[in-house]
Amino acid sequence: MCKTNTNIRLSYLERLRHITHLIHSAENLDDILICLRDSILTLMDAGRITIYAVDKTKRELYSKVMTGDEIKEIRMPINKSSIAGYSASTGQLVIVSDAYDDKELKAIHPELKFNRTWDKKTKYHTRQILAEPLVHEKYLMGVIQVINKKSGNTFTPEDTSMAHEISEVLALAFYNHNKHSASYKSKFDYLVRQNIISKNDLQKSMVEARERKWDVAEILMKVHKIDKDLIGKSISAYYNLKFIDCNKQGVPSIKLLDRLTSKNPFKFMKYNCWAPYKEVGNEKLIIVCEDPSDQSKISDIRLLTKGKFELAVGLRNDIIQLIEKLSGDDPSYLGDIDRTLAGITAECSETRGNELDEEGTTVSSSDSGIIKVVNQVIIDAHKKGCSDIHIETYPGKQDTIIRFRKDGVCFLYKEIPANWKKAIVARIKIMSNLNIAERRIPQDGKVQIKYEDQSIELRVATLPTFGGNEDIVLRILAASKPLPIDKLNLSPKNIKYFTDAVALPYGIFLVVGPTGSGKTTTLHSALGHINTLERKIWTAEDPIEITQHGLRQVQMHPSIDLTFSTVLRAFLRADPDVIMIGEMRDRETASAGIEASLTGHLVFSTLHTNSAPETITRLIDLGVDPFNFSDALLGILAQRLVRTLCKKCKEKHIPSQEELAYLAKEYGEDFWPELKATPDSVTMHKPKGCNDCNKTGYSGRTGLHEILFVDDETRRLIQNKGSADDIRKSAIKHGMRTLKQDGIWKVLKGDTDIEKVRAICF
Repeated sequence: MCKTNTNIRLSYLERLRHITHLIHSAENLDDILICLRDSILTLMDAGRITIYAVDKTKRELYSKVMTGDEIKEIRMPINKSSIAGYSASTGQLVIVSDAYDDKELKAIHPELKFNRTWDKKTKYHTRQILAEPLVHEKYLMGVIQVINKKSGNTFTPEDTSMAHEISEVLALAFYNHNKHSASYKSKFDYLVRQNIISKNDLQKSMVEARERKWDVAEILMKVHKIDKDLIGKSISAYYNLKFIDCNKQGVPSIKLLDRLTSKNPFKFMKYNCWAPYKEVGNEKLIIVCEDPSDQSKISDIRLLTKGKFELAVGLRNDIIQLIEKLSGDDPSYLGDIDRTLAGITAECSETRGNELDEEGTTVSSSDSGIIKVVNQVIIDAHKKGCSDIHIETYPGKQDTIIRFRKDGVCFLYKEIPANWKKAIVARIKIMSNLNIAERRIPQDGKVQIKYEDQSIELRVATLPTFGGNEDIVLRILAASKPLPIDKLNLSPKNIKYFTDAVALPYGIFLVVGPTGSGKTTTLHSALGHINTLERKIWTAEDPIEITQHGLRQVQMHPSIDLTFSTVLRAFLRADPDVIMIGEMRDRETASAGIEASLTGHLVFSTLHTNSAPETITRLIDLGVDPFNFSDALLGILAQRLVRTLCKKCKEKHIPSQEELAYLAKEYGEDFWPELKATPDSVTMHKPKGCNDCNKTGYSGRTGLHEILFVDDETRRLIQNKGSADDIRKSAIKHGMRTLKQDGIWKVLKGDTDIEKVRAICF
């Protein structure tokens, strides 16, 4: 009997020695947590085993479980609410005979519970549990948890002894794996030791990085002007790995992705901040990673990588840029559109053959070439200062037409091969989270891409067209700071009334005009003018194109009944001083806005009407109370945008007496003298054309304005439901100047010419 026990013990020690060798030769902790777990289990008379490591930063235990081809992470806090957590927090061995017996658990500690979620998922019934802390030189390294005696009995002293022996081996192995970072306390400790930066300045940089939401390395380089190579040396010393400056590599070969098991790994790589950098021969792949000490990331890299790989360390922003280069999402690496198209055509011909069908099924929306083309189109439109991109698809083998709109005028940008149309449409739908399978009804969404240090936001609208095709229009949203009021190009009289009106404590002020006439820009200029700490300002917009600090801005979502009228009612319960409603589309919104203005609030809004006087009749037709409206109305600003002459090439022009007589007639003979325009005092301008304005003679746009001043006579006309013509005559008599008159004044200023004003107003 004794001899049998001796043989069993010797066999156990031999297996323990072999497993100890495997544990200490493991490349990282994940090899132990996942790959060696079953080998360790053979030493125990048990059904399952879980090995936990310590995440010191989060003060948690974590383990890894392979489910199919996916690695899942188990985490739990180091406290007394779980069995493994209790063992870790107390440093004690824990033995439970029935994990489902709450009385037994509470006898150990009142807070102790067993989480049955994993049992329910796996349909495995946990009974006995033995948990032993992994401790080396008084440092907690983890916990080993043994589950279910195969014999069905409780764990014996022999089991406890075995668990203790294994825990000592594991604790030492975990300690050695973590020892590489012990020589340096932080990634930038090297810089402090070399007197490159003081400890105090480093701590301040870390605080600043948190406040700005930047990487600490970016603060060190941009604020303290520390060379990237020195930062690289510091990070390399901390991780004991080679530092790689990803920016020193140009556009990486897309063939690197062939070494990965996933077809679309980019989102995953960005989230975990690692990327393939270089292939050494045919065997080893260099992987650059932001945090090589995160064992959960390393195990996932191992899972996604074919063959051997070698880790290197890099800076976060550089790695993200490397990923964008690989995916084609980095617009700064795009070139000329024609060269891009030619390169993709060659690639398609090489990989798929020369036959490309007209429906585009041979070109996928996920192809790197299609991604590059779509990005190239958006960036080119942004660079040219365009407001809209029109993608027009046609039946059969007709090319897809892409047109840009700039300064209100469309022009041809490029013709794209017919076989790419569906891939391009699908790519834009994917970017804007639209249903790519739905082609019969219009859809709308948003796209946001990064270019250099800017973020470009676009509003997307799809429309079904003849032959089962779809057109897409992308509007480039001018997400910017509000334009100062003095930059709106208002006449002296208009700017005085406008600034006086928007500074009043209550009432309603309206800005009107067609779509794309700059109403939102004008309203945000008004809000920016009165945006102070003393005023609480709420805005309801669709979409939010301009953001301002201090404004509380709400985006409309009609699909969930978040409309202008519902939000306006909510605003009144939120203690506002000023309310801006993006548009008065119905009687309910208009009436609520007027009522809000009568109860001590300053209200701004817009309507789609042609002139200021017509706005009054439109609202009365909607059903608003004319008496309330007349009391609340402060004024109405109507506007249009007109193309302006190119400042670099416009030519001076002395008008003839006939030209001035024509302008006087259009302006109004009775009012013409106020402009003091004579042949001797007026210098007009005309278009010429240069490279900056694409030989058109025009560049940019400015506003034409008319402001209806509300006086006693206008109020009586509103109350009596007077006609737009009567209101216009009264307003002009009391000082209003029409859009046409404002346009003629700007012709005399040299902003534009009479031809463009005539196109807008005559």
